[in-house]
Amino acid sequence: MSSSKTAEEVRVEYIAAMGSELGGCFYSLYHELVLVHAKWLEYRELYAHSSDRLDLLNRTSGFFFKIVQDGLWDDVLLHIARITDPVRTAGNENLTIQILPPLIEDRELQKEARIHLERCIEKSVFAREHRNKRLAHRDLLLASDEKAVPLSGVSRAHIEDMLASLRELMNKLDHHYRDTTVMYERFVAQTGARSLIGSLMSAEEHNK
Repeated sequence: MSSSKTAEEVRVEYIAAMGSELGGCFYSLYHELVLVHAKWLEYRELYAHSSDRLDLLNRTSGFFFKIVQDGLWDDVLLHIARITDPVRTAGNENLTIQILPPLIEDRELQKEARIHLERCIEKSVFAREHRNKRLAHRDLLLASDEKAVPLSGVSRAHIEDMLASLRELMNKLDHHYRDTTVMYERFVAQTGARSLIGSLMSAEEHNK
């Protein structure tokens, strides 16, 4: 997908290829998936690159970067939970990948999309558990009773696997309707974490 296209031009292309309802919803989910990948890649750039980089962050402002680390991590979990939520909660409609299959007219494609969707839902259980008991709400028993069953562990591998499942579902539809796929996992922000690391390294070298 050309980076020179505006957001509106991309939205119009999706609607033209998929129809008004499916195309509009798909574009909104495409935007959400780009955003969660951007957050995750920034996290990885800062905290999953190398021990040398972690040492740099700790030397520069360890407490601050720990807050950023926890905030990015939790925000990615919240984002995954939102994008895989049920179509309706508390009487309100949600923007979620679960709205996609019913909007697909091609029965065979709809069947394949539902299979991909089920995998996404299964793999997102960890994010919803943390969202419901630690992030959006604070489970009283979990917070106050040492004998309470702890939350399931979450690793970078869990998140990578979950994001890969989301890409697979979205690109399945993108390929069918537009004969293209999106490299969500290759998002690069010119003024993001990589730029920050460069500035910190330069400042540290200058102050020697």
